[in-house]
Amino acid sequence: MFLELKNISMTFGGLVAINDLDLSIEQNQIFSLIGPNGAGKSTVLNIISRFYQPALGQIQFEGTDMLKMKPHQVIKKGIARSFQNVELFSNMSVIDNLKTGYHTYLKSGVFSSSFRLPNVRKEEKKLHDKALEILVAFNIDHIANETVKNLPYGLQKQVDIARALMVNPKLLLLDEPVAGMNPTETERLGRVFQRLRDDWGITILMIEHDMSLVMDISDRIAVLEFGRKIAEGIPSEVQKDPNVIAAYLGERVEGA
Repeated sequence: MFLELKNISMTFGGLVAINDLDLSIEQNQIFSLIGPNGAGKSTVLNIISRFYQPALGQIQFEGTDMLKMKPHQVIKKGIARSFQNVELFSNMSVIDNLKTGYHTYLKSGVFSSSFRLPNVRKEEKKLHDKALEILVAFNIDHIANETVKNLPYGLQKQVDIARALMVNPKLLLLDEPVAGMNPTETERLGRVFQRLRDDWGITILMIEHDMSLVMDISDRIAVLEFGRKIAEGIPSEVQKDPNVIAAYLGERVEGA
């Protein structure tokens, strides 16, 4: 299994945030994690990213025990993420923001960089070309030299996600990637996510409240309520699940 969570539990001051959670995600899937506010979705991403240490459970990524890793080791293992709140360098250009996403992988030392030696110039060109390739994939290469703070929120979100791709991730964690976007932007970004899966071979684990997007592009969906998984399956199965309907509408379906 590509990514597997077993019996994960997490508490905050006695409050149970995640309760005995099992998740299995296959390679080249778009896997969506949904549920009402406060269900524990972002906590799951923070555990996978190693910002939180669960009270119980195991996480395996390509056969490696992730609970022994630190956040920077997770990135080098091939896991990248975007956040609910955009975290960009607002006074820098779009393309320079993307380049910062690769800084831990740069090989040039301080001496080489100071004197602009040939290996530095070669590395910088490679980095620039890579950033531009990602912007083209998002169809936002026309804003490469724009200052981030001058962009609307929807474009800033796309830049934040694009920057996460600079580390060549195998697994991309997305926390509400289309929040604040209009329907046209949402639809277009959904197509980008499908392209990342189909053409780039990137597996996506996504938290999202836009159910149209979730049902349109997800291969599988898991639903959390109060930190507990109440349903999992393909979109058509999850839509009909009485527990899911009850969680979102607050009422039990007759006969369920």
